[in-house]
Amino acid sequence: MKKIIYLALSSIGILLCSCTTNVVVDSPSFPMASYDEISGTFSGKVVGNINTAFRATNLALEDLKYFRVGQIPGNNSWLVYARALLDEQIVVSLEQLPNEEVAIEISFESGILMKSQQIFNAITKNMRLLERR
Repeated sequence: MKKIIYLALSSIGILLCSCTTNVVVDSPSFPMASYDEISGTFSGKVVGNINTAFRATNLALEDLKYFRVGQIPGNNSWLVYARALLDEQIVVSLEQLPNEEVAIEISFESGILMKSQQIFNAITKNMRLLERR
C-alpha cells in the first residue's frame, strides 16, 4: 500500500513540475516566453503600449486566416476572441504592464504550442511595423 501511495505522489510531482515549457520567440526585448501544457496557455511580453498591441493582434489574426469573433475591453487590457479553421476557440489576452510593457497570453482550444507561438510572433512582427509608422 505504501508503494502505491509513493508511486502516486511521485507521479503527481513529476506531472506538476513538468508542465511549463520555455519557448524562444521573436520579441527582441523578451526573447523567452512560456507555455503551460496543462492549461494550454502561451505567455510572453513585448515592449510597447496596449493600443499598438491590440491593433497588431487584430492584424496578426487576420493574416493567419483566423476569424475574429469579438473583443472585450478592460482596464488597461483587452480580450480578443477568434476561431480557427476547425472551429477551435482562440483567446488572446493583452494587459498593459508598467514600463511600457504588454503581457500577451494566448489560449488555443486544442492546446497547440506551435500555433500559439505563430500568433505571438505575428503580433510582435506587426508591433514593430506599426511602431515604425
